[in-house]
Amino acid sequence: MKLVSVDTTLFDKYKNDSEVLTKSKRPYVLVIRLKYKKKNYDFAIPIRSNIPSAAPKDQYFALPPRPTTRPKNRHGLHYIKMFPVTKQYLRRYRTEGNRFAILIQNIIDKNTKSIVDACQAYLDAYAQGQRPQFATDIDYLISQLFSDN
Repeated sequence: MKLVSVDTTLFDKYKNDSEVLTKSKRPYVLVIRLKYKKKNYDFAIPIRSNIPSAAPKDQYFALPPRPTTRPKNRHGLHYIKMFPVTKQYLRRYRTEGNRFAILIQNIIDKNTKSIVDACQAYLDAYAQGQRPQFATDIDYLISQLFSDN
């Protein structure tokens, strides 16, 4: 798994899902080859500074807080905001000289299996109809990702 940026043209395709986080400089974690409804897709998981403290622990992977993380909120990978992505929309996220980004990458590297397992569990539950409030619409996003518009 690696930190990536996502090209804004993908967000144009996803504009009708208000739950997709589209901050242009936001880093995402790329998780490849997750299974959703018997097909494999790559997913981008946003790294968020302010996951509400009320969010269930199975909906995110906690990371050390950023300076922008408000009191009582969490900083981490927010699974309910993940979306499918293809290589054409991925851009390099530069970590050189950014000690915090390097720290985040190291934490992700050490926890790859648990992050992948949690993402897969989330997708399995989602496919069974367990869609949390404020989650992205994965079926819609897949249809948009592979459409010609």
